[in-house]
Amino acid sequence: MRETVKILGVEIDNVTLDEAADRTKKLVQNSNKSCELVVAPNVEFIMAAQKDKMFFDILRTAKLATPDSFGVEIAAKLQKKPLKQRIPGQAYFRKILEVGQKEGWTFYFLGGKDDTVSKAIQNIKKIYPQIKVVGSHEGFFEKSSEETVIEEINRLKPNVLFVAMGAPTQEKWIYAHQKELKVDIAAGQGGTFDYEAGNVKRAPKWMQKIGLEWLWRLILQPRRITRMIVLPIYLLKIIFTKDITKGKWN
Repeated sequence: MRETVKILGVEIDNVTLDEAADRTKKLVQNSNKSCELVVAPNVEFIMAAQKDKMFFDILRTAKLATPDSFGVEIAAKLQKKPLKQRIPGQAYFRKILEVGQKEGWTFYFLGGKDDTVSKAIQNIKKIYPQIKVVGSHEGFFEKSSEETVIEEINRLKPNVLFVAMGAPTQEKWIYAHQKELKVDIAAGQGGTFDYEAGNVKRAPKWMQKIGLEWLWRLILQPRRITRMIVLPIYLLKIIFTKDITKGKWN
């Protein structure tokens, strides 16, 4: 039975990184190419879901939702249901590559601009030399090319499809094609390919530990300020809302 924490209606699994990897392993083993959805909710996800019912409903269909921000930790503590571990998207990504290398899984990477995905794969293979990446495609393609991309994925039938288009675009894309895609799991990965390609540096460890990774990203990418506005609104909501398990669409 899933142990979850619900924040403004968005259900998040209370798991460690190892437990998330074990759950993923079971999904791969049991899915029979049914394209199970894996998501990584953070504050931006939760707040976007309050305005976008389609996104809210998509998040509810996920078979695994890993806790991906300090703000999620705060809300869990307010409910007296502390998280076992915060799992940044890149940490989950690397763990699944590690498990996949041992298990002989195949991977397809969809996302990033220009040569980001190829750079990311090159760097990943230095860490996981036996990893089986069977295909890749940048994430910014014309609607007319979509069918070709899906046909390639289905021809290769990877166990794991990583989609890095940013939320909620990546989750909506997976959901729209979930019945077509012949993969075991599809996991949204946000900016992970940029990190792995070396386009963006991760925050120093001390900032990661105290939940200031958002500030580091803002320093590196000032244009994110419009997205960061949701942080104080979120804090006010989880502090002053009587029942923070309920969201707008409940």
